[in-house]
Amino acid sequence: MPTQPTPRSHALTAMAAMRKFFQAPVLNSGLLWVLSDEDPLRQCRGCGEICELLRWGEVQRRRESTFQGSSPPRTIHSNFLELDHCASKTGCDTCRTLRRAFLLEQITRHDAERLRHADNQWPICAVLNLSSSGDCDLALTIKSPKAILFSATVHLSNDARPIGQTPKEAPSGPRSNLNSLRRVVDGCHRHHECSSRYRWSCRNPTWLLKILPNNRVQLIAGPPEAVDYVVLSYSWGNPATMPAAQWARIKGAGTKTINGQPVPERLNPFPVWDLPETMQDAIEISASLGVFYIWIDNVCIPKGTNWDMEASLMHEVYGNSVFTLVASSSTKATDRLLYDRQAWTQRGKACPLRDMWWLRNIPMPLDRVRFESPVSLRAWTLQEERLSPRIVYWAGQRWYWSCLECQVVEMGEFDWVSPVADTTPRSCPQRFLELCRSGDEDLLHEEWLDIVEAYTRRDLVAPRDRFLAIAGLAVRFYNAKAGNGGTVITEDYLAGLWKDNFARHLAWSVASAVEPRENLRRTAPSWSWASLPLQVQTRTKAPFKPSEHFKFIAVRHVEPADADTVLARTNTGDPSTDFINRGRAVEERGRGVKVVEVQGRFRRFVSEDALEISWDSIERKRDGRPGFDFGAFPGRSLYARNEVNGSILSKDAHSGEVVGQLDYLTPTDEKPTHQYTPYVQVGDEKEIVCLELGELAMLLLVPDHSQGWPESYQRVGVAIGYANRKGFFYGCETRNVHLT
Repeated sequence: MPTQPTPRSHALTAMAAMRKFFQAPVLNSGLLWVLSDEDPLRQCRGCGEICELLRWGEVQRRRESTFQGSSPPRTIHSNFLELDHCASKTGCDTCRTLRRAFLLEQITRHDAERLRHADNQWPICAVLNLSSSGDCDLALTIKSPKAILFSATVHLSNDARPIGQTPKEAPSGPRSNLNSLRRVVDGCHRHHECSSRYRWSCRNPTWLLKILPNNRVQLIAGPPEAVDYVVLSYSWGNPATMPAAQWARIKGAGTKTINGQPVPERLNPFPVWDLPETMQDAIEISASLGVFYIWIDNVCIPKGTNWDMEASLMHEVYGNSVFTLVASSSTKATDRLLYDRQAWTQRGKACPLRDMWWLRNIPMPLDRVRFESPVSLRAWTLQEERLSPRIVYWAGQRWYWSCLECQVVEMGEFDWVSPVADTTPRSCPQRFLELCRSGDEDLLHEEWLDIVEAYTRRDLVAPRDRFLAIAGLAVRFYNAKAGNGGTVITEDYLAGLWKDNFARHLAWSVASAVEPRENLRRTAPSWSWASLPLQVQTRTKAPFKPSEHFKFIAVRHVEPADADTVLARTNTGDPSTDFINRGRAVEERGRGVKVVEVQGRFRRFVSEDALEISWDSIERKRDGRPGFDFGAFPGRSLYARNEVNGSILSKDAHSGEVVGQLDYLTPTDEKPTHQYTPYVQVGDEKEIVCLELGELAMLLLVPDHSQGWPESYQRVGVAIGYANRKGFFYGCETRNVHLT
């Protein structure tokens, strides 16, 4: 009779069988399971590579407890499709965490789909980052030979459950958890002061969409009593990159009029599917949250409406809403908001490695959603965001909530909920509204300059709307300055700039000179950033100390000619109405300002006897920073121009240099240019004159002979921060000049 196996031999037999099972290839996957020494969970080879990184980190920490640095990279999977297969077919919890990390970094649905595209299947690399505080994270990248295509971050914790988790909350699923969003919205309404502090008035928009049962809606005039409504902020899309039929459908969603009134087809109930998909889903979201009115610009501003007046009311439309729904996940108005989100189609669980490390997905920062989503490239959406006290950002895989008192991110399995802020952070979308309320003039002007930087990089379907797309912000800014009870109001709106800090506002610059023939000089004067082409990166925040010699004199020309009568229309006899109307009138008049007279120290930028030299002959790199070497030209006045980025240098014989930035490049072809094209031709550099704005800031100007004003000049650039030549204007005459 054979000897009975001992318990030890039972265990050895079982372990051998398990080892054989785990080492068998997974059918059609290209993966090989291994039995990990770190944890009894099944783990793939990628998990083993991560464990090697963790071992490396543990060794560094044993040597030095405050060690900070990054590990060598390790390849953990051949591509995303392999990672996706491992996560879905084999149930590897580590791979599910990594897969979700990549998906959560994608702002739009299209971005998430790109992860699976055949052209994007490249190795996934991981690097362990250790900080001196003891925190660590896993930086993941998908790299092609040319560039990093995708990146993601997974946090590593020694705690099984992070402090910020709320176990009572149901985890996210493929469809958004609207119940949890409704609790957030209701909680803000009940417990925060957002509505009482920042609601502009009790007035509703001129037109609203009323949400009816059975998937129907109806355009109605704004009721006389205040009602709760949602505002949709979205991107129409680029007509050049979409099928003509889609653009026609988006444009066709606009409300037509007969004799100034919306057509009956809109005044009577109509099905929601008559509207593009983004609007359909926004209507469903609003109704699911218990709000049965919604404002959508294309539908609620009927064709033929006084567009100028409606644009100047945007601070009311957005300021009075329950919240603004920002369609961050949409690239165009025919994209869906409601769909199965890939990050949540697979259930996950807390994932331990090496008995001490837990992998955690972390929310994408709200600022990335704000500044990198397609909607952030549309000019109109800037004021829609900055004028909204409460905002829901609808991203590709989760929603975010932002109000003055808190920011919340939709919670998923084993994820954090962002903490409630005790104070308004600097990056808060509602900072502009908060400063308007507090009335801090210096910070308010700085915020306007931030708005300019964010606005100039955006696109417009109709460039003629350059001023209209920020009209609501201008009205709100003016009313913040004028609403302090003073009887003498000096502030004035001047083509996108503000009079009370005019020198500071004039000191904007372009990051690099741009094509001159795309400028908007017919819309705005040369000294206004609004005259630049669309989608230009500007800089407005350089340190600035105003010159005691600079003075704003007066506005000398406004178009249309009867613009001064705009202000006269505000005197209705009702102080509250006059106050609101005056802000709108100041903005309307400000759009037409073309010529201003200013006073300041004035001189040539380039000396008459200066020698023209090439930029390459003097540019030198010093400690990795750009610098200059004038050793080959002792005792000579010089000037040079960089034809690549528009930098221009002037140096008097025995003084330091001044480097300016021209707004426009010189055209490289022979095509004719119109009279408004404000660039300096090669050989005309000695015509440039300069006007002091601040202690280290000047405007670069050339004579404007097309205007009938004496001493007329148009802007061609700016110079800021010329520390090597602080005395550039010493002893120069002070002159009155007209800027055109």
